[in-house]
Formats: sequence, C-alpha cells, structure tokens
Amino acid sequence: MPRLPRIYIANCLYYITAKGSLGENIFIDEKDYKMYLELLKKYKEQYGFKLFSFALMPNQLSLLIELKEGETVSMVMHDINSSYTKYYNGRYSREGHLFRERFKSVVVEKDAYLLNLINYIHLRPVKLGLAKDTLEYSFTSNLSYLYNIPDLNPTEQENLSKTIVVDLSAEVREVCDLVAKLFPEKKNYADFISGVTKEEMDELSKKLSRGGILGSRKFEDYIQEEVDKKEVVVPEKRNSINVAISLSIVILFAGTVVGVIYLQKPKVEKVIVKEKIVKEPVEKVLAKLDGTQWIVELVTGEGIDSTYPHFDKLIFSQGTVVSNYFLSKGFVASNYSLSIKDDKTITWETMQRNEAGEIVFWRGEEKEGNMKGTFSRRYLNGTTDALTFTSPGYYKIK
Repeated sequence: MPRLPRIYIANCLYYITAKGSLGENIFIDEKDYKMYLELLKKYKEQYGFKLFSFALMPNQLSLLIELKEGETVSMVMHDINSSYTKYYNGRYSREGHLFRERFKSVVVEKDAYLLNLINYIHLRPVKLGLAKDTLEYSFTSNLSYLYNIPDLNPTEQENLSKTIVVDLSAEVREVCDLVAKLFPEKKNYADFISGVTKEEMDELSKKLSRGGILGSRKFEDYIQEEVDKKEVVVPEKRNSINVAISLSIVILFAGTVVGVIYLQKPKVEKVIVKEKIVKEPVEKVLAKLDGTQWIVELVTGEGIDSTYPHFDKLIFSQGTVVSNYFLSKGFVASNYSLSIKDDKTITWETMQRNEAGEIVFWRGEEKEGNMKGTFSRRYLNGTTDALTFTSPGYYKIK
C-alpha cells in the first residue's frame, strides 16, 4: 500500500474522525454544537476546502472533506480543533487536551465512494442510537441536502435555513448533479439514499475501520505516482564535503553590537528532480525556513508533564525561531544555527532561556517540506523533559 500523502492529491477525499479524550463528551449542549459549526464555516472559507458531509455527536465527530490545492489536512484540523478546545476549556473551566490523541483520517477515492460516504456519515447518529432516523438528528449535513430538495414548500425551506450554519450549497449541487448523471431514474439525492442497503453500509464501515487508503488498486497507484512526483532525489557523491552554515548572529552587550558571526558563502550544488539537473544555491535552500510557520505535533514519553500541548507552532522569522507554547512560558525568540547535508536535509539548532533560568535545547531536521526533531527542557532543580516533534508541512507568514 502506498504511503499516505502529505501533499495535495486531486480527486481525493479525506474521511476524518475525532473523539473525546477518555470517552469525554466534546459537545454538551446546542451552543457547543453551533460553535463547532461556526468554526467549520470560518476555516472552510479560510482554507477553501469542500465539506461534503459532517456529523457532530456528543463524544465524536465525522467529516468528509476535499482539500484545496496547496493545503494539508493536518493544518485544517489543527486550526479547527485547537480553536474549539480553547473555547470548550474556557467555557467549562477545564485544562488540557479535549480530543483523544490525533484525529484519524482515511484517504478516499472520490468517484467511487463519495455518495455512499455522505450517507454513511449521516447515518452515524442513528447507528449510535442517538436518533431513530436521519431526520430526527439536527447536527449533520443531512439538512443541507434536504433543504435543496425542490419538493419542500417555502415554510419548510425557511425553517431548515434557520438551522443551517455552514453553506454547503456548492457541494450539494455537485452531489445532486452526480446522482442525476449516474442514476437518472432517481428523482433526487433523498431518493437515491433511500435505496442504499444496510449491507452496503456495513461493508463500507469495515473498509473504513482498516484505515489508510480506500479505493481501487488504480487509485493507490495514482497516489504513489503523485507522491513520487513531488520527491526530490539527490544522488550520492564521492568525496563530497558537507557545507556547514551559521546564520549571522549579532552579539549585543548593553545595547551595543560587539560582534557578528557571518554566514559562510556556500557552493552551488546540483539537485536532481525527475532526471533534470537544477543548479540551486545552498543559501536559497536554507532560506526556505525563514518566514515559515510549522504546526508540530508533540510526543511525550512516560513521566513527562501532561500539560504540554498536543500541538505547538514553530515560527521562523528573520533568523530567529520561537515556539508559541514556550513563548507563553517566558522563552523568547532566539537565533539558530544551520547545517545542510548532501541529501539536502537541513538541520537547525538553538538554545533558549527564560528569566527563571530554565533552558530549552531545540534540534530539528527539514527535508522536502517535512520536519521532525527533538527538544529538551532543563528545570532549575536539574530535571529534564525530552520530547520529540513532527510536522507534515508549513505555510508562509503573510
């Protein structure tokens, strides 16, 4: 099975699920549901993704989205869920993670599974015993599809419109056009889903539970080809010399510049992309970090303080790096040193200190738009926390 894509893939859907930590409810009352819907609306407009279906339930949620080119599912879900967690913790005077671990996603072949997946998500509340049928449950996208049925009278349409927060009109039109094309004997989407059998839904549930990729072998091969196109292949060189680089670091004393460490001018190296040779200065490669923000997922080991967030944001700007979480703990932005390997892996390192005297050591590696690394925090009593982090990509600072 091909690797799950960290890049934009055309004609591809993401079936996303997220659950409350330790079975905790993530929605208590109607206000909570509407807040999450408002966030879906906000970030749908911001990221430009298509939302074909959703279902919000007391302790879990399901989404079916199609990304806009250039976006990643990790960025979208981080912004939505972290914003909702902040709202929820503030409203209910709680701290810590709201969602169980990281959200889960399945990469889905759109043409083959779009219609049945929409229906599958709408049926989730019924399957969990929250309603007798899809019409009884308010917090799914089922209402958006019903609202666009021409048989509804004006009063029914007006009542439905008051409950719809996220505009799915474009998605509904696309789905209805697809139904008309594939099933001309069906009057509308509601007529189509009425003919879907329980056996079909059970079989789809089994496939989704396996995770990974849901689609034909041709679809799996297509994903692998798209991933390979984006990869940069650098040949091994004999007797090659690593070029070590440090950013210019200004040394200050009492507000006066007393020394500067300058950037060593690197050699031009060759990068092979799909058998085409491209000459690219190393400083241009290194400049990729400056002006970027990375959503990183933190992985804590046993005995590590549970107050560390599940996600953090690293910001590289004008030769400095700062973490949102550690900034809140008094650790300010610091200069970082860089080095580059023959395979174009960029390694960065820095040390940060707060007014209390605690120290954080960072070390990260970036290659082909992905980042991973470690950091250790040393407390005044001599104890140390060691964590790892990963990030699937970055976005430019506006």
